[in-house]
Amino acid sequence: MTAQSRDIDGLAQLESEAWPSGLRADASTIRMRLLRGHRVVVAAFEHRFVAAACFYHTAADPTNATTFPRDFESFSTSPASTPVRSTYVYNLCVTPAQRGRGSAERVIDAVICDARANGARFLVGDGRCPSYAGTAGPGPDRIRHDPQFQRAIDDWLCTGLRPDLRLLIRDPVLRYYHRRLGCEFLHLAPGFLPEDRASGGFRVIFAKPLGAARAGDGP
Repeated sequence: MTAQSRDIDGLAQLESEAWPSGLRADASTIRMRLLRGHRVVVAAFEHRFVAAACFYHTAADPTNATTFPRDFESFSTSPASTPVRSTYVYNLCVTPAQRGRGSAERVIDAVICDARANGARFLVGDGRCPSYAGTAGPGPDRIRHDPQFQRAIDDWLCTGLRPDLRLLIRDPVLRYYHRRLGCEFLHLAPGFLPEDRASGGFRVIFAKPLGAARAGDGP
């Protein structure tokens, strides 16, 4: 289902459950995004939201690193635009209790359907990479620091040369997106979200080309 303006408080509650302090969007931020043409698809369980994907359609070209938004603030607040070339997804939000139970996959599939229906050529996201520094937390929120992955990201930053795919998917978040979407990792975005210390402030920008749906490829 697609969230409406009346659902803002419920979306803010989901943010507070799914993200640590400093990475959450409050009700005023969510309202501003909706006013700029953004959309949110959600999954619900027992009358409350348990997963959401936030996105907008844009005329922007994700393959051009020089014109891509320089930070998360710009990425998550730019207004929707036409003609539609890409669908930018800036938040995949799932409560800890629902992780691994299919809720994330349902909202991802809904976004892919919407993107194709609106003529988007690319589905684009900003991949967290928490293996860069590691994060302490319960269950799936605990990710170990991976020195080999960290070196790969640092080398990418220094040389501008994208590391081998096998190094990038050492990180479980990037591995999930690659396996679930069949996406390509396009470019590294340093300082994209400094508050995300586990990722060293980095994001790995990825894109899934959207053509006709294929078996096992979502809707």
